[in-house]
Amino acid sequence: NFKIEEKMKNILACFILIILLIGCSSENNEQSAGKRVSSKPMSWGHKQSIYVFADDDIWRYAETPLRESLERFIFTTQNEKYFEIERIDFARLEQFYKFNNLVFFCDISSEGEVSNYVKGIMGEKIMAEVVENNVGIYPQNNLWVNDQFVIFMLGDNEENLLKLNILQSERIFNLFKDKLFKRVEEQLYKFEVYSPATFAGYPWQIKIPKYYLLFKEDRANNFISFLARSRDKADRYVAVYYEKIDKELFTREWLKEKRAALVWNYYDEDEFKDKDIRIENYQKGDHKGWKLSGRWQNMKHLIGGAFQSFSFYDDSSGNAYIIDNSVYFPEGYKLNSLIELEIISNSLVIE
Repeated sequence: NFKIEEKMKNILACFILIILLIGCSSENNEQSAGKRVSSKPMSWGHKQSIYVFADDDIWRYAETPLRESLERFIFTTQNEKYFEIERIDFARLEQFYKFNNLVFFCDISSEGEVSNYVKGIMGEKIMAEVVENNVGIYPQNNLWVNDQFVIFMLGDNEENLLKLNILQSERIFNLFKDKLFKRVEEQLYKFEVYSPATFAGYPWQIKIPKYYLLFKEDRANNFISFLARSRDKADRYVAVYYEKIDKELFTREWLKEKRAALVWNYYDEDEFKDKDIRIENYQKGDHKGWKLSGRWQNMKHLIGGAFQSFSFYDDSSGNAYIIDNSVYFPEGYKLNSLIELEIISNSLVIE
């Protein structure tokens, strides 16, 4: 068994070395660009689970900041984590190398098992880069299997590696978040979308899969919404509204007041409380605006859920836009549905 395990590790090492010699940092090759390789099988595991390989002395100090970053909460109607982290013993590499999200920590001055493994597969060019720069982050797509994302974090000593983990925590989170969004988007647009003719007469287009059905339309008041409903997923609402106003009137308060009026009128008296929301900056291309998110409730029907509204102002037309997303799923998590709705919202283009 020991010989088989060592042989497997050597095979993995040779394979990854070939990949990295092609160009680990290049964003143009298939690995970095995320293009699938037809000869590879699909990865395993949940798209929000991340498996970490690190030596004991590194993990002792790296665990807390890594968890604080990657396991950060988004508040829907409860705290939901973006990702779940699990540290895996290096002896189980053969069982986990085909999973979809992996992180490897490497202190190149260490003789630890994980560090030695990473040093052995990265090659002299990468080692020279780390020595010169003190640290390095090397993300790879589809390394051993398709739909896989692997991040190698290297430092020339333990202190610099641990600093890298802290100082680049936002970058690491965004790399995994971007990959999560791409995975959801890929599944979302496997389905046929509505043709542009559906939105004829509106000054915009949007990519909405046809399993979203028309829910409410009020062309006279520039409002349209769609609803997706299935047995094992949340009810998902996406709406688009626009209004011609002077730019100085386009404020955070305008967004709050307009969103409150829209959902009260079109969603049968939905509402939200100031204590249950947050407003942050939002930008769509060159258009700047705000994102309003939080919890909604409906006292008439005694239900509630999560929502997010994206707003921006189009200078060329003088129109203020709101793309509103609402989720109802009392028995389950809502984050994945909000991600799906955000992807749809981001597909809106002004004509």
